[in-house]
Amino acid sequence: MRATKMIAPLLGVAVLGTGCGARASPDRAVIPHPQPVVLTMASPLTEPLELDDYVHEVTVLTGGSVRIDVKSGWRKGEIDYETRLIADVRAGKADLGIASSRAFDSAGVLSFRALAAPLLITSYAAEERVLNSPIVSEMLSGLNAAGLTGIGILPGDLRRPLGVTGPLVTPADYAGRTIGTQQSTVADETMRALGAKPVQFPVGGKIDQFDGVEQQIHSIQAYQYDKAAKFLTANVALWPRPLVLFATGKALERLSSGQRQALQQAAMAALPGSMAQVRGLEQESLNDLCRARRLTFDRATPGDLAALRTAVQPVYDLLKHDPQTGQAIAAISATVRGVTPEPSPACEQQGPPAAGKALLDGVYTMTTKYGDDPGDTDPVPENYGHWIFVFRGSHFAITQEYRNACTWGYGKLNVKGAQMEWTFTDGGGIAPDNAQNKPGEFFVFGWSLYRGTLTLTPVPGAISPGNFRGKPWHRISTVPSAKYFSQRCPPPADALG
Repeated sequence: MRATKMIAPLLGVAVLGTGCGARASPDRAVIPHPQPVVLTMASPLTEPLELDDYVHEVTVLTGGSVRIDVKSGWRKGEIDYETRLIADVRAGKADLGIASSRAFDSAGVLSFRALAAPLLITSYAAEERVLNSPIVSEMLSGLNAAGLTGIGILPGDLRRPLGVTGPLVTPADYAGRTIGTQQSTVADETMRALGAKPVQFPVGGKIDQFDGVEQQIHSIQAYQYDKAAKFLTANVALWPRPLVLFATGKALERLSSGQRQALQQAAMAALPGSMAQVRGLEQESLNDLCRARRLTFDRATPGDLAALRTAVQPVYDLLKHDPQTGQAIAAISATVRGVTPEPSPACEQQGPPAAGKALLDGVYTMTTKYGDDPGDTDPVPENYGHWIFVFRGSHFAITQEYRNACTWGYGKLNVKGAQMEWTFTDGGGIAPDNAQNKPGEFFVFGWSLYRGTLTLTPVPGAISPGNFRGKPWHRISTVPSAKYFSQRCPPPADALG
């Protein structure tokens, strides 16, 4: 179970005025303030890792005089969640907001549509180059007319075609198909240009009613979409999902001019770290998907890519009806020209996990609660509670209960000296924060067993989630048995092989 963590420029058009891509100077004077101003931020993200760097930079650049309280999962489960989030911020229900650039045209702001132009920004290297350019300032200025103030734009995942009933590689593959989209009129127009019927659905919503969806790799893994969809066109990036930071003028009146400027500077300073976070999450999710071995990674040929670009030309014709959008498309095209893209996602060759040893056979238990660790910041119920761990040879299985969560997980165990490796086969149960284990998740721990007490430790450079290491485990039986598992959410009968 992976622990989760937790627009016109404010001062003219100086959102990039400190230099393109430059981090804030470490010797910049901080702003003293006796009592921190706490700003609430409405965020649609369920795992706010992409905001960590921004929140940190705001604290640093304001000397702690401004703090951001992120309210995650805003309007979760609603199809038009981001449009409603924007309206909520405008109505004063939160001080700040963050929403995908794709959603603003449905709120009457057209200045960000070029970022979603199909097959225009097709790599993370290109996205970072664009977000480090003066284009950002020009786009943020479009929020003025909507009564909003732009702060900055953070990077987001690349969205790719994910086929449910078949591959989505050529324009013909889309013809007559129903394709799921999320909060984007540009995505809808793209699917129509390809001959498909677009249908919007909420984050985490079911996809088995569609022939395919446009989706990011992290969400495919997080919501286990590879159980329904089997075909990922890995080398086709339809568009990115940048995140726009914004506020209302009334909320910003609580801040001094220096603090308002620091909010903008923090967006630029956070860009490299946020981009690394996005790419790291994608790579981790890709590794999990590869280990789960349920997806086929299809590749479009150069001819397929050319055909797709020809097919979506009507979308560009439509976007260019707005002169500002047409200028932005031209500016982005010039900015990304010559950028060397990173390799497209692919799975490394993997053999079956090595057999574990029966050194750990038995049943173990641990009980934890939120607040046991003074550093706890994100009370995800799936990460605490009463745990049962069973090891049998090269197999392991787990159940967990805490408050309204009750989850299970199981997989393969490999013991290598003082380290153990877990590769999850599946996970499920009652998971209100969708933080149950996912197929392909891979964790590594150091371990020691003394007089029936098993202690897990982190391994440098590996993923060793702290929720499994909260306290030592106590062995209550040397005989592996399923009878100790939670009866409310037991794992499958064959979980232990």
